[in-house]
Amino acid sequence: MAKASRRFRRAARRRALRGLPRGRVLKALTSSTLALPGLASHADELGSLGIEADYKYARYSEDRIPSSKVTPGGERDRYTIDVNQVHLSGPITERFKLDLDVGYEVMSGATPWYVVPNPSGGQPLQVMTGATIDEKRTDGSLKGTMLFDRGSAALSGGVSVENDYLAFTGGLDGERYFNEKNTTLSGGLGFSIDRIEPTDAEAFGRNSEEDKQTVSGFLGLSQVLGRETIVQATLQYQFDNGFLSDPYKRALVEGVPVPDARPDMRHQISLLTRFRHHFETLRATLHADYRFYVDDWGINAHTFEVAWYQTLWESLRLIPSFRYYTQSAADFYAPYYEGPRGDNHYSSDYRLSPYGAISWRIKAETRFQIWSLDWIANVGYEQYMSGGNYAIRGVSVENPGLVGFDMLSAGLTLRF
Repeated sequence: MAKASRRFRRAARRRALRGLPRGRVLKALTSSTLALPGLASHADELGSLGIEADYKYARYSEDRIPSSKVTPGGERDRYTIDVNQVHLSGPITERFKLDLDVGYEVMSGATPWYVVPNPSGGQPLQVMTGATIDEKRTDGSLKGTMLFDRGSAALSGGVSVENDYLAFTGGLDGERYFNEKNTTLSGGLGFSIDRIEPTDAEAFGRNSEEDKQTVSGFLGLSQVLGRETIVQATLQYQFDNGFLSDPYKRALVEGVPVPDARPDMRHQISLLTRFRHHFETLRATLHADYRFYVDDWGINAHTFEVAWYQTLWESLRLIPSFRYYTQSAADFYAPYYEGPRGDNHYSSDYRLSPYGAISWRIKAETRFQIWSLDWIANVGYEQYMSGGNYAIRGVSVENPGLVGFDMLSAGLTLRF
């Protein structure tokens, strides 16, 4: 499995929401609801300079691949990932704080390898990896944030280590407040330097060592429209250069499995818009998001997500949400190839195929005190389903490796 999909929940919120008394409408909108980098409100940032310790556990389990979609006798079990995350945050001075994040993941299971025609006709079949994969990942990052009267600036860096993978990341971002802090302009730059040393390189004809570099940037604007409404828009750009293929996948070309081969550059652009409206009489907040994505590999995608944050009894919050995703295929993607391509680009990876996906989530958070300390506990469940029939445009040949999964999570936060 590629590294991006192994980091499926790294962008999840790390701070649970508190129960909110009536009248705190603006705080309900700005406290942990604007989840884009650098777009939290100034008041919320200044209020977060206490000490915070957070632990989260999640178990991600992919559904077994149906027997009708896999080659006879092939492995049907897929990935299971146990995720442990620790977050520590505390002030160094009145206006400077540090955030430390450490994660540890254990991954096991089989993953799609390549696709072959169905000898009986109909939809193609998935060939799975023959051996069970067992991998571990450890990552850590450190972020320093300086707060000013009319903005903030942050510098971050991190490292991620796996059995076969090493990545160094860094970033710089900031924000500036205008219009009595009702308008926020934000921006940032980031980079990643990755090195992969595939296992069993000689046995499977893989390159023994490859590198990839990534640079990214974003520019965002957030506007408070009143006591109960906030909107924001963020334009994001990312450029990848180097080895962008998946060394653990193959594609069938004229009946022969060949290594996955993709272009060595990729430009990606996305526009994310978010709407937040608080219903004071209901003590609830509506979240509505839309994201448009396009890249020079030929993929364009749309994401719609809605969530309802409902506060009950001052100390309990329920958060149901629904997400819909659809994308087109990469220009060079095919389930399998009847003949060679002129550019020698081949990939049957289901993540580059046309498909749609729906998911729903439910999360519960509660606040309580023990020994005069403020604690927040949360539990959540998510179910994800994907398929060609979920896509906006019809998909004539569905990739048999499309994934479905369930995820259970639990977390505990201590603030003092």
